[in-house]
Amino acid sequence: MSVPSPRATLVAGAAASATVAVTVTLAGPIPGVVVPDGPLGLWRAAGEGRPAWSMVAVAGITALSLVFVRLYLLARDGVVDVGYVARTAAVWTAPVLLAQPILSLDAYSYVAQGQLLVMGIDPYVTGPIAFGPGPLLDPVAPVWRMTPAPYGPLSLTLLGWSADVTGAQHVPFVLVLRALAIVAVVVAAVAAARLARPGARAVAVALVAANPIVVLHLIGGVHLDVLVGALAPLVLLAVRRRWWWLAALTAAAAFAIKLPGLVLVGYVLWARFRQPGRRWAGTAQVLAITVGATLAAAAAVPDGWGWLATLDTPGKVDLLYTVPAAIAGVAYGVLGLTVGGVGFGELLDWSRVLCAAAGAALIGWLIVRGGDPSMPVRRAGALVGTALVVLALAAPVVHAWYLSWALALLAACAGVVGHRWLIGLSVALSFSALPDPLTRWHHGLLPLTLLILVVTLALTFWWLADARRRPPGERAGAGTSGLTVSGAA
Repeated sequence: MSVPSPRATLVAGAAASATVAVTVTLAGPIPGVVVPDGPLGLWRAAGEGRPAWSMVAVAGITALSLVFVRLYLLARDGVVDVGYVARTAAVWTAPVLLAQPILSLDAYSYVAQGQLLVMGIDPYVTGPIAFGPGPLLDPVAPVWRMTPAPYGPLSLTLLGWSADVTGAQHVPFVLVLRALAIVAVVVAAVAAARLARPGARAVAVALVAANPIVVLHLIGGVHLDVLVGALAPLVLLAVRRRWWWLAALTAAAAFAIKLPGLVLVGYVLWARFRQPGRRWAGTAQVLAITVGATLAAAAAVPDGWGWLATLDTPGKVDLLYTVPAAIAGVAYGVLGLTVGGVGFGELLDWSRVLCAAAGAALIGWLIVRGGDPSMPVRRAGALVGTALVVLALAAPVVHAWYLSWALALLAACAGVVGHRWLIGLSVALSFSALPDPLTRWHHGLLPLTLLILVVTLALTFWWLADARRRPPGERAGAGTSGLTVSGAA
């Protein structure tokens, strides 16, 4: 296996992310959606040839995913240091900064929900349809136009503030949230480097900041999940230093942003309860701080607890690549060949219930293990990160950006095997959001896209396994005489 130089890796990744940003824009949105033209018309779709542009976008996603694997190997084998990885991640991210929200229309829902709050309308009761046809409704995905916001009160406060300061204009609104996402990624990368072993800090930064999930979906696509991912390692660090007030506040903030923060709340409370000395009183204090912070966040918006009734909103979309759907599909095939008489929809409902129950039990066990005070910090971080991944996979719907909940924790705390699966999951989920022509069978491109995904995953795991088998002298460092690259690209 020939390994490209660090410079070639940097350039190839930048070219790949630029390709995705341009071609996803040219491929255009789903039918019934009208997106703004953007700065200098950069968000305008092509008039024709959209399936072809979509295939080029898939080629870009493939290239960025594989170059990411190469960067991980260079960092793992000591060829590049933290500074070089950080600069590489910045260069890869640069092409998406002025692009439209990539591979997702959620940012346009954010604009509408924020403006609803500004106007005094409860986003937990009504959806963007309240505005009627026009610039605030037209870019929103049709499936979400009538649905209320499923985000926590802190998220809604942030969206309301952003809508207020930008006048609910799409371009400045997206750029404000994208800048916030960049800050969150930097926080997550720094925290991951702080948690990681000294010799693995470059790896941790590569897995967080240069991950195609981060470049394309969290920063490019502008998703609030990045905030939960940035707070997760801070919670772990605060717990290990026994800064219980900070751990409680941070976990409560994560919960007030989105439901996965509840895993962090549970971890903090259990970790405090397992500490010797003033066990009950100390846990009660942490619980009081958590409750107080949560109540304060809820009080910041009208109907601050209304989001709990809208948590089923994401599950209203049926996605075939979820774990519950896969289980239901297998059961449907088996029963169809044997007894028959059972519909896929009924099996999917049962599968979702079973996955939710099994996921909850597994998450509880992981939190109990992770909260053991004798557990090494990185082992605890890996367990809590795994709990967040389980939550994402056991849910009725999974999106690429859900991986961000656990990304920093697993990048810093998982071992080689854990990193291998984290990389595989990152690559697989990078293909979970695609331009519209590739998601419809009548274009004939969906089977080809699935084949590209399978080949990309096969190459990913082959490269990772091959690098582990070869002696250190024959690894990536051999191509640079064992010198660590830390200077300019």
